[in-house]
Amino acid sequence: MNEEIIKRPRGTGQKISWFFAMLCYLLSLVSIVFALYWKMENGTQSPIFASALASIFFFVSCGFVLQYVANANLPDFNLSKKT
Repeated sequence: MNEEIIKRPRGTGQKISWFFAMLCYLLSLVSIVFALYWKMENGTQSPIFASALASIFFFVSCGFVLQYVANANLPDFNLSKKT
């Protein structure tokens, strides 16, 4: 019961996941800017504004999940290294 948690280095998949998480956060910021622009120019009664809000939610949610996967301490499942 007294096992130490070994922090393993990030794998290639986790590095790719971190990159796409940051890209999703960036795209959510772009969506926020677009939604604010659309609100000032056309108001909030347009379906395009609703789509911009949905895009913000989507990109933030994807970024959160991908960042969580990128920071996970995954075990090593390689059977060839174990004896």
